[in-house]
Amino acid sequence: MCRDFNVMRRVLMTVAGSDEPVQYGAFMLIEDEDAVKSEIRRLDRDGLIETDIAFQNGTGYCMGGRASITEEGREFLNFIENDRVWELMRTTLDAAGIDVPYPLLKEVCEEIVERYVASFIPDIEPRR
Repeated sequence: MCRDFNVMRRVLMTVAGSDEPVQYGAFMLIEDEDAVKSEIRRLDRDGLIETDIAFQNGTGYCMGGRASITEEGREFLNFIENDRVWELMRTTLDAAGIDVPYPLLKEVCEEIVERYVASFIPDIEPRR
């Protein structure tokens, strides 16, 4: 399953929005349950969240558990929280049409944020 970047962002924001670890029910407002399950696994594997949420093989029924954000996850979320930056990143990644592993995803986000911020630096006339 290809990564759903919007679901990835919403899962991170949901986990980061609580001072306590969240249960699986906290993700129920995210429309695509299969994508949520996939992103929980990926974000855990990538070290952005810590979770013991488990799913029953075959049915995919949630057997319980909680998830919390890691420092790496919080740092990454800082890149993608801004809606304008997020839209630039999401459209860039969607246009590429490939499933991007986390290390490359982070590099792409850093580059987009750097370019976005640099675009606000005004041209300064040299002193005479």
